[in-house]
Amino acid sequence: MPLSQFNLPFLNHNAQREYPLAAQSTGTDKTGSFTLPFEFLVEMDIPINASMEMLPANLFIRQIGVYPTGYSITVAYEGTSTISDVATALIPRTTHQRNTPYNLGGIYPFDDINGKVVIGRLEAIDDQPAGMWEFDPDATRIDPDAVRPQIRGVQALIVANGTQRSVPLTGDIELVPGTNMQIIPVVTEGQDPKLIFNAVEGEGLIQDCICEGDLADAPCIRKINGVTATPEGNFYLVGDECLEIQQTDNGLRITDKCCLPCCGCEELEAITRDLERFNQQRSILETFVGTLQTQVTTMELTVLGSRLGDQGCITCE
Repeated sequence: MPLSQFNLPFLNHNAQREYPLAAQSTGTDKTGSFTLPFEFLVEMDIPINASMEMLPANLFIRQIGVYPTGYSITVAYEGTSTISDVATALIPRTTHQRNTPYNLGGIYPFDDINGKVVIGRLEAIDDQPAGMWEFDPDATRIDPDAVRPQIRGVQALIVANGTQRSVPLTGDIELVPGTNMQIIPVVTEGQDPKLIFNAVEGEGLIQDCICEGDLADAPCIRKINGVTATPEGNFYLVGDECLEIQQTDNGLRITDKCCLPCCGCEELEAITRDLERFNQQRSILETFVGTLQTQVTTMELTVLGSRLGDQGCITCE
């Protein structure tokens, strides 16, 4: 009869059995080359949204990756006709210590899952072949005790400004009204709490914005090139026969009438036609000059290149 009894710690107990896999799970991949050791995965917690009406017994480990830098675990759900990935976890090799928990993050549309896996020893899994290993549902089915329902609620707030989106904001969040904006909380017994946003003209709930570097009371223009205004504050711009100054909406139009073009479209078209005719005549003249040069060269070769014979000149009496 033993003198004393010792309770085995939960994680150490799991290192010697299938849990968190179901008792009938083999842990062997589809090819039969890889078997998940008991002491590698010693605990798992998967919170599932209760409104999805998922069967806890249909969750299983679909993939396990074994690499020199670490390990990956992918949990999936076996539906009536499809298998969907639910969550994934990454385990680094170099910084791991025995029985360390790691985040089990959800995959859309299960992205609100925030579970965990606890990894024990690495020696046994390192004796297995490296690579990405896939499993049938019956081989790595998860024990329903590791699955718990959760009520889906607001997990975080994201501020959208056009195409820009902020990081998810969690914890206590305070909504602050801006200029000409009211936020009124409405709490009525028997109804859901509400927040009403009112755009109210002139409400001025916060101080007007002054951009950095701007002055609240900027000085006005007192001189232009050393010239001051009249005692009434007027400053005159005077034109001449070429410079015309006209008033426009919120400004002045200054026109130099002497530099305006004196020719219109009809005159420019006439000049263009004359230039085209000059160009044609230039081509005809170039052709004529080439022909004339050829003829002059032929004459020079014929006349100047000829010479008298050996006989003397005949003198007629």
